[in-house]
Amino acid sequence: MADASIVVDSLSKSFANETVLRDINFTVADGDLCVVVGPSGCGKSTLLQCLAGLVEYDRGHIELDGRSDDTLTVAERDLGYVFQEFEDALFPHMTVAENIAFGLRQQDVDYDEDEIDAKIDEMLDLLSIPETKDNVPDELSGGQQQRVELARQLVRDCDIMLLDDPLADLDYKLQKRMELEIRSIHADLESTFLYVTHNQDQALKLADKLVVMNNGMVEQVGTPAEVYQSPETAFVGRFVGDSNAFEGTVTATEGDTVSLDTPLGDVRASVASGTVSTGDASLFQFRPNAVRRVDEGSADNSFAAQLIDQTYTGEETELTFRHHGSEAVVQAVTPRRSSLEVGDDVTIGWDASDTVFFPTLSVTDTTTVTDLQEI
Repeated sequence: MADASIVVDSLSKSFANETVLRDINFTVADGDLCVVVGPSGCGKSTLLQCLAGLVEYDRGHIELDGRSDDTLTVAERDLGYVFQEFEDALFPHMTVAENIAFGLRQQDVDYDEDEIDAKIDEMLDLLSIPETKDNVPDELSGGQQQRVELARQLVRDCDIMLLDDPLADLDYKLQKRMELEIRSIHADLESTFLYVTHNQDQALKLADKLVVMNNGMVEQVGTPAEVYQSPETAFVGRFVGDSNAFEGTVTATEGDTVSLDTPLGDVRASVASGTVSTGDASLFQFRPNAVRRVDEGSADNSFAAQLIDQTYTGEETELTFRHHGSEAVVQAVTPRRSSLEVGDDVTIGWDASDTVFFPTLSVTDTTTVTDLQEI
């Protein structure tokens, strides 16, 4: 395993009477792109500020490239930091070129003016804003300003880059392009990136490692595939990717499989991390892409339903079914046009291996079944 570039050990931080980080633990290997993902207000930005030395934490320890952070000033950390509030980070009296050059001139390297100009042009071309070079920030759109701040940090070629949701305010197509550019830039720089976002889709696409946060705590750490395919808590299953979620009570257990009494009727499911007993009640989930049209009894879980809505997105068709027995709604998706019509009565089903019962709702003690069903 590569050496750890970032180590966060038992980190906790409170503001007044509110605890915003609780016993945070994770490491980022040298050269990895680690994405911290979680809902707004879960503590992601505060975590970055602690790493940068902008906020003093209460307990725990941080190491950056093997150096304890308590021996480093903010300047000595030599981190690139793209702020979420990018409007306040740019110097309003400087042109775009001068803003980007400012970061280079703060480094120990003695660049000549031709080198600085070449690096500025390279970054502006990379981020598709070469025409802004001589503009001041007030003459730019919000998306352009955000890319200027990204350029100003990336041009410094720091060993560790902290990025606070830098693509949040870009339009859809530019955001998709910039996701590819972030991966390419990361590969070229060979730096360690710690990137925070509430965008689950973006997190899955960008990350070498995912850290899923909720209410100031870490729910799960793993690769995107591990987190998506094997969520350890119901919160992770609900937050990372789309899912159907219902409450169920265990009526029987058989190895790693359980039978559940649910609003849909009897359901067979696999069990996530933890132990279960007959009578336990919790959330079970299954992904929309696991739901398919079946003959009755030809899937582990099959139910009569009616198609009440469908939307063709160009890449797939999203379908909404209403369960005949309970009026519960089940979402499905198919990678093609559907032959069904709204109002059709069909049998839908999915397998026990695609259905997960979660003994643990969340690492927090405040998350409820109702909370998760509303995500």
